Amino acid sequence: MKPLTNRQATVLEFVADYRNNRGFPPTLREIGEATGLPNISAVRGHIQALIKKGYITKDADKARSICIVRAPSAFSKLKRQLHEFVRTDEGVFHKIVYGVALAARKRRTHFAGRKGQWLDEALEKRAVEHGWTFLRKEIHPDHIVLVLEVWPNHSPELVVSRIRQSGNRIRLRHAMHFPGGSLWAKGYVATTNLESLDEMVCQLVQETPSVLNDT
Repeated sequence: MKPLTNRQATVLEFVADYRNNRGFPPTLREIGEATGLPNISAVRGHIQALIKKGYITKDADKARSICIVRAPSAFSKLKRQLHEFVRTDEGVFHKIVYGVALAARKRRTHFAGRKGQWLDEALEKRAVEHGWTFLRKEIHPDHIVLVLEVWPNHSPELVVSRIRQSGNRIRLRHAMHFPGGSLWAKGYVATTNLESLDEMVCQLVQETPSVLNDT
């Protein structure tokens, strides 16, 4: 089977994660938004490449019809091992560090107490699954701040999407503990400039509308 480019691997991993978490595949628009592709045509091109390489199938006349033929786990594991032990240049390692922050919708205290512990456990599970390393992890009652080391084919949009999915799965599992609608606010922070992270987090928190009473 032909190897994948980094972008194709990112698309395939997102589709597989989406199916596993929700029970059905994403739309082309959802793939584009999560992986940072600029338009539907770009997404369609990567989908066609994955079809030709034998990783997925898709019914051309139906939405949400992507089926995984070969899951990304096997080649992702091999790819992570190669990145871990092989360097192309002396002193150049194949990892990227992102600073990420997300706020709870309406600044509700969704992550206080044991709910924060549930999220912590879910994030650690994601880290194991995708080869992430947390360098900083702060779970506040109404927002989270993370600094994590990831593989280069993991775009910031994909990392944020997986973090959101971890929280959403907890909310579905423990619905009675999470009042209101969706768990996360729309905005988020994702940056490689760690010196500016705290300032960006403050701005995110300040600009996220809050509820007066969290019941």
